[in-house]
Amino acid sequence: MVFKTLKISGKLVQFIGAVCVNLGAIVYGIVVGWPAPTMPILASADSPLPSGPLTQNEVSLVNSIMALGGMTGALIFGWVADRFGRKWPLIVGTIPQMIAFILIATADNVNFLLASRFLSGVAGGALFVLAPIYVTEISENSIRGMLGSMLGIFYNLGVIIAYTICAYMSFYIVPFVVLGILALFSVFILFPESPQYLLLKRKDAEAEKSLKFFRGFSQTDQMKLEFEALKSSVSASSTKDKLCLQDFKPATTRKAMIVTFILLSGRNFSGVFPLMNYTVLIFEEAGTGIDSNISAIIVAVIQLLGTIVSAYLTDKSGRRILLISCLIGTGFFLTVIGIYFLLNHLQYDLSAVSWLPIISLSGTLFLAAAVLNVPVYVLSELLPIKIRSTVATIYMAIQWPITSLLVQFYLPVAEVLGVYSCMWFFAGWCFFEAIFAYLLLPETKGKSSDEIVLALEGKARGK
Repeated sequence: MVFKTLKISGKLVQFIGAVCVNLGAIVYGIVVGWPAPTMPILASADSPLPSGPLTQNEVSLVNSIMALGGMTGALIFGWVADRFGRKWPLIVGTIPQMIAFILIATADNVNFLLASRFLSGVAGGALFVLAPIYVTEISENSIRGMLGSMLGIFYNLGVIIAYTICAYMSFYIVPFVVLGILALFSVFILFPESPQYLLLKRKDAEAEKSLKFFRGFSQTDQMKLEFEALKSSVSASSTKDKLCLQDFKPATTRKAMIVTFILLSGRNFSGVFPLMNYTVLIFEEAGTGIDSNISAIIVAVIQLLGTIVSAYLTDKSGRRILLISCLIGTGFFLTVIGIYFLLNHLQYDLSAVSWLPIISLSGTLFLAAAVLNVPVYVLSELLPIKIRSTVATIYMAIQWPITSLLVQFYLPVAEVLGVYSCMWFFAGWCFFEAIFAYLLLPETKGKSSDEIVLALEGKARGK
């Protein structure tokens, strides 16, 4: 093994592994950011498509169909994860993404784009089900939150790349940049399957070898104790070969399922995905006087900074306080955006505060980084290992169609009810989720699986 020869520390091995896994998140970020600068071009008279400009309905469909692909990918790869592991399904999950960008590179009409976005969604479904689980299962407790945050950091980096290259590069050149990034993902082949999955399949020798790999081939007593504790924990959660209703009977399991479902729902109902898909259009409607593409890039950079800050704070302040404070802040900024658009609708002169949409949207996306990312790795921490991939699959399969509907109908609803109504709905959810998290979400920072169960029972203080 290369890492054994170089005597790289365990934490560095885990970090490199998390980087390799999350290279797919950069590409997914590009997929999510792609419509904002691209759709106005494809809908214009100068559309590069030989078939001509896209209609508003086609724009909405191209934006939203990706979420249906995400539901499909979550169902397929969630089922595969319990049978074939985390590693190889993650690798196979990049194939639809490769095909998707080849389709964009050869696109003649909207059907190429629809097929491409659907396949990108399939790959995204695989990524969001498998990557957080894999990273959680290879990480030490002390850095688990930081490594889990990497998904969001790379995702936001991808959005910035999309806003930049799609605005200033040729439509048909962009796919080749993305395919180049995907090629780097092949390094992940060098990494083993997660030790927890191998233990779940009763491959103890391979699991111990995998754990040694991710701990820098350490032979210390601490590593041996960790392996025995891990083995005991997995054995306790897998007394039956097949998943059954009995596995969902513990009150702590049911509580964990409710908490994670509400938190994951907040990724949609906080409004971040519609805001990201229509950033350029929102700035155009706000009339800020600043180039809309530049405004979008500025906001994306601020969101990336927010993700980095939240990643740092995750293992410092903890998941719970970070999420609650960011939900309250996000709700505040969304309320301000709503007020601005209401006053704009009523034709007040807002030239003196034309900067307000940029500041407010930047604040929203800066704080929403935690709203998007914390629930994903909290899910992997709260749920018992035996039901982890199954429940994650079901929840992602539910959330993807909601994302699709939100993105599909945001423009027509905003046109009828006003942008301000949409913003206030999203703000209302943020405030509700903050209260819910305060009452029911335990702290998972630095806790083992057994300690998290105690926190869910209320026997360990989760604040």
